[in-house]
Amino acid sequence: MPSIDEEIKELEGEIKKTQYNKATEHHIGRLKAKIARLEKVKEERSKKGGGTGFFIKKGIYPSIGLLGPPSVGKSSILNAITNAESRVGAFDFTTLSIVPGIMEYKNMKFRVLDLPGVIEGAHEGKGRGREVISVLRNVDLILIVMDPFKYDPSYILKELQREGIRINQKPPKMSILKKDRGGLNITKVGKSEFDSELLESISREFGIINADIILRQSMTPDVFIDGLLGNRVYLPAIFIINKSDVGEFSRAYEFLKSLDLDPVPISVVKKKNIELLKEKMAGKIRMIRVHLIPSNAPSDKEPMVVREGSTVEDVCKAVHTEFVEKFKFATITGKSVRFPNQRVGLEHRVQDGDNLTVFLRKG
Repeated sequence: MPSIDEEIKELEGEIKKTQYNKATEHHIGRLKAKIARLEKVKEERSKKGGGTGFFIKKGIYPSIGLLGPPSVGKSSILNAITNAESRVGAFDFTTLSIVPGIMEYKNMKFRVLDLPGVIEGAHEGKGRGREVISVLRNVDLILIVMDPFKYDPSYILKELQREGIRINQKPPKMSILKKDRGGLNITKVGKSEFDSELLESISREFGIINADIILRQSMTPDVFIDGLLGNRVYLPAIFIINKSDVGEFSRAYEFLKSLDLDPVPISVVKKKNIELLKEKMAGKIRMIRVHLIPSNAPSDKEPMVVREGSTVEDVCKAVHTEFVEKFKFATITGKSVRFPNQRVGLEHRVQDGDNLTVFLRKG
């Protein structure tokens, strides 16, 4: 009996040899659905098996992953934009583990992670590729680094796609209500366009036969499959082309521009566009300001800058671990509460401009 990987390869081979046209689009759509279903089974089995891998816990500072082929200068970039001292060398696989650094920009702090270089075949485990890419499911921004000698990101984009990471995209606007009976009903809101017969066929491939599915945008089979799975991660990404000071740069830069990737050209050696890169990184991540108001002292003039979506616990951790250990309650005046000085717990999400006072247990 063939393994899941063998089944997936066979289906992918069938897609490659099938010429896409109006007559074959349903067949190709169903094949893609089968691949997605098999990959979901594979992922669930690996979780049960307790597979090894890196895990980066979300903190109060946004996390940014440096991704790219080996030896394109990721470690040098990390050193240029943060206070990290990553080991730099001119040979492949210099970075054997994740090296973190903190980037400061306009009173904001970002955690930047230098990841091992990714080679083609990462989804098959080559070069610990699956472990590396798994880290990216928990970051806030991906920096895809290329250079004039390794400038085609196609295989990296495919590896991200296979691992369920969608860059510079938004989640599908659709809702699914499963039922015990009544059949499958796919309806649209607004001017969304789709092939209802094809989407019904894909739904049945996932075992969905009784459900109301409402679509609020036009749907390709790939986007619809992502919506059915519901386990995709949608992240912003910035493409960087390093070593812009070398003669081969122009060809690589124009190639990336032709793909509409809007690459940021930098040179760590010449210190070119480093500040521009920081500006673009900060602009891709939404941050908010929280004013800490001590219960028995004047308030800080400068607000704390934290990532959007942070909780009271996140803010407390950033101040001192004791604030979580001895936490009693907090009061907030601001957008996140219904009335001034509302009492909240650690799980409460703060919003921009909130005034926060934390009360601790004595002893």
